[in-house]
Order: sequence, then structure tokens, then C-alpha cells
Amino acid sequence: MTLPPNSGWTVPPPPLPPNGQDRPIRGRKVAAGLGIAAGGQVLAIGIGVLVTILLASSDNSENALLGVYLEMLLQLVLFVACLTVGIVWIVRRDRGLGLGILIGWAVSVIVFPVAGIGVCIALVNANGGTY
Repeated sequence: MTLPPNSGWTVPPPPLPPNGQDRPIRGRKVAAGLGIAAGGQVLAIGIGVLVTILLASSDNSENALLGVYLEMLLQLVLFVACLTVGIVWIVRRDRGLGLGILIGWAVSVIVFPVAGIGVCIALVNANGGTY
């Protein structure tokens, strides 16, 4: 019995891992994402409180309630930004940073806005009466 002629065929290489499995999630990147989201919360709250203080100390202190509305708007903008950036980073770039941004926003939204909006409402009530 003779062997068949050599066709040049070899076993194909194993398939590549599904997208994302070749990129590990690093704890430092998750912590950095947590810091970015918390920093965004602090910035949004700081702007809202500052605007409320400025409007409450002006001649027409009734406009101080606009600071509370600005705070709520900034929280909505921060939510959309963290959701968008977090998902894009998870899918295309660094899963740890994207995951950290999403987790950081979710954790910080429980604490920071309640405190910030509470400060704004206290300033409005102290300077302009109850609304």
C-alpha cells in the first residue's frame, strides 16, 4: 500500500478568543474609573451649589431655585456621559476603566447628589423662603 501524495494541507490554527477575553480587567483601572466618576459628581455638585449661592446672594434671590434645577440637569448630563463613555471603553478600549466609570457613577449617585441638592435647597430656603 502506498501513501497518498502530499497535498500540503495542515491543521488550521485554533480559533482566536472571543472579543474582549484577551484583555484582562485590571484593578487599578477600575479604581481609576471610580475616581473619574466620583470626580465628575463632585464637579457637577460644586457647580450647582456655586450657582445656587451666587443666585441666592443676588438682588433677586428668588432665582436661587434655578441652581437646584441646574444641579438636576448636570446630574442627567453626567449620567449620559458616564454611560456612553463607560460602554465605549468597555467595548473598544479598556474594560477595567469603562467598568470603573459605570460602577463609580452608580455608587456616587447614591451619596453625592443627595448631599448637593440638599445643600442647594437649604440655601434656597435660608435666603428666599420656602418653595
